[in-house]
Amino acid sequence: MSSELLYVARRDAYAAFLTAADAESSVAWHRLDGRFADGGAAVAAVDAAYAATRAAFNVIAVEGVGPVGEARETLERLAAMHKDGGLAPDWKAFKAAREAFVVAAAEFLKASRRA
Repeated sequence: MSSELLYVARRDAYAAFLTAADAESSVAWHRLDGRFADGGAAVAAVDAAYAATRAAFNVIAVEGVGPVGEARETLERLAAMHKDGGLAPDWKAFKAAREAFVVAAAEFLKASRRA
C-alpha cells in the first residue's frame, strides 16, 4: 500500500474512533440527564454506543502501531463513565484521555508523512 493510502486509512480510522467516542460520551450525558424512557433503554443505548466505539478501536488495535495505548485509555475512560448506572461519569478523565489520543494520533500521522 502506498504511504499516501496508508496515511488516509489511518487518519480515517482515528477520526472514526473519535466520532464513536464522542457519540458514546453523548449517550453517557443523555443517560445522566434522564433523556431515556427508562433504565432498559439507557442500557441498550450504552451497549450500542460501546459496541460502535469498540469496533472503531479494533481497527486501530489490529495494526498495533500509532496511538493504540491512547485509544485504549480513551475506551477505558468511556467504560468507566457507565459504571454504577452512569451516575457519576468522570468527564475530566475522558476528556484528558481523548485529548491525549488526538495529540498522539496527530503526531503519528505527521511523522508518517515525513517517512
